Amino acid sequence: MKKLLVIFLTAVCGMTCSQNLSAQASMGIANHLGVDVGVGTTGISVEAATPITRFVQARAGVSIMPGFNFHVDSDVSLSTPVGNKNAKLNLDGSLSRTQGSLIFNVYPFCSSFFIAAGAFFGGQDVVGISGHCPEAKELSNYENYVEVGDYKLPLNENGDAKGALRVSGFRPYIAVGTGRPCPVGRLNFMWEIGLQFQKRPYVWDAYHDEEVKLNELGNDDTFQKIMDKLTVYPVLRFTLSGRIF
Repeated sequence: MKKLLVIFLTAVCGMTCSQNLSAQASMGIANHLGVDVGVGTTGISVEAATPITRFVQARAGVSIMPGFNFHVDSDVSLSTPVGNKNAKLNLDGSLSRTQGSLIFNVYPFCSSFFIAAGAFFGGQDVVGISGHCPEAKELSNYENYVEVGDYKLPLNENGDAKGALRVSGFRPYIAVGTGRPCPVGRLNFMWEIGLQFQKRPYVWDAYHDEEVKLNELGNDDTFQKIMDKLTVYPVLRFTLSGRIF
């Protein structure tokens, strides 16, 4: 009985693989085009995909993170003729971000399981930062700054702060998942989980177009320790794919 079951399962597996390979055989170099719409930790994504061989598919697209906003209170150090003065500033943060991507799906088995490799580019600003301190405008002849963790983000002559938590503009990507961005049939569901390697984030001063240096006067390096660990960005996406031709 066990032998018959093994023979039956082997035959079913062989037939399934044969059918999959036969269907994939028509996938030549760029002879089909797929369009994908997805949602995940990179926001809303739109991609175009095409087969390279029956074992490899390429996809290129754009991911847009909606502008989710948040507000935090931060300390401001104001320089005055009689010494430093402390004040409060309400910082506005935004998660709005647009990224491009070029990814290759490799299908090592006769199934929809894939290993992906590629890169995301653009969208360096993970978190946008802006704020205004009216008191700083009256002291524009002095060096004023707002504290962002262990960093000192300078204020301009109008008392405005503008910057971002920034990462590398080119981020290698690896992932695994199931599904095909250019389906064998007309429609296909795909999911993937992966990592963007974005290097260590840093604070960027938009007014002076330069990286903000670590506040050497600060004793608490908790913020810096957290940033040192954010060298990868997790990606989880669910995608609906359709083949145009």
